Amino acid sequence: MKLTPAIVIKRILAYCLGLFIMALGVSLSVLSDLGVSPMSSIPYVLSQIVPAISMGTFTTGLFCCYIAIQAVLLGRKFHPVRLLQIVGSFIFGWFVDLTNFLTGFLPVPGNYLMQLIWLVLGIVCVALGIFLYIAPKLPALPGEGVMQAISEKYHIPLHWAKMGFDVTVTVIAIVLSLIFFHGLNGIREGTVLAALGVGKVLGVVMKLGGQQLDYFLGKESVTAAQA
Repeated sequence: MKLTPAIVIKRILAYCLGLFIMALGVSLSVLSDLGVSPMSSIPYVLSQIVPAISMGTFTTGLFCCYIAIQAVLLGRKFHPVRLLQIVGSFIFGWFVDLTNFLTGFLPVPGNYLMQLIWLVLGIVCVALGIFLYIAPKLPALPGEGVMQAISEKYHIPLHWAKMGFDVTVTVIAIVLSLIFFHGLNGIREGTVLAALGVGKVLGVVMKLGGQQLDYFLGKESVTAAQA
């Protein structure tokens, strides 16, 4: 399909909507109080250590650090286009603060069942957000960029790079939590469930709506490309 201005607008809207829904998923996980996803674990703990600075601000700052790590890992292979990840970092960080504010109007879970419900909704939102934001093929968030850089630098499969990255950031968040709170803060069973569940839900969503979204965004579907 021809790339028209209308299609470009659709892709930008899908990208931004995906980031918003993903941020909403993060905020719902925070509301559940069962632990946030590995991606958000460090910003969450830092925002608890320094309450004057929002979780969204810490998210943006950490994402910019991830871009710097990519530059170090890739060296001369670091393409300037990767700097566009900064735009997504600021948008996502702002959305995290916005959705944290919006979820403040939702009822605080009074029992474990309600906590699980908020957590599951958070996992679904994160998966749906990823589905929408990666489809337009616009700059990835720096977390994914680091995983790709590690995979490229050390010639390891991307899923192993993701696993190593998730474990590393979770361990850092645990260490920070133990140092400042003498216990786990934001790292609970929900962190593990998010790490395992997001990928599963994402796979289901892609099977159900992948071709339709590709068509809407003016892209050839995977099925058609393989025919």
